[in-house]
Amino acid sequence: MVLSAVMKKNKKLKVNIDLSAKQISDEALKNILPNLQLVSSKQLAKILTKRNDNGLRAARSAGTGFNWYKDKVGNVYYNLPEVMKEIGVGLAE
Repeated sequence: MVLSAVMKKNKKLKVNIDLSAKQISDEALKNILPNLQLVSSKQLAKILTKRNDNGLRAARSAGTGFNWYKDKVGNVYYNLPEVMKEIGVGLAE
């Protein structure tokens, strides 16, 4: 699907369709939020009782380790429930 778009000076994208139909519903959002709890690399290192996050950094650099997410300014976050599930530790709900 190709969208015709015009770039403005402030780099916001304007599309010629109504995006509200693509927006997540409030009910679906309620189901997603309990499964999405982002923690920083340093916070995850503390949770895993590591001295620092050097091991997590090395794993990211090598393309291994846990799935991670980066924001616009370069901060790295991990989805805590996803990490706990991967290592086989259940979180209390």
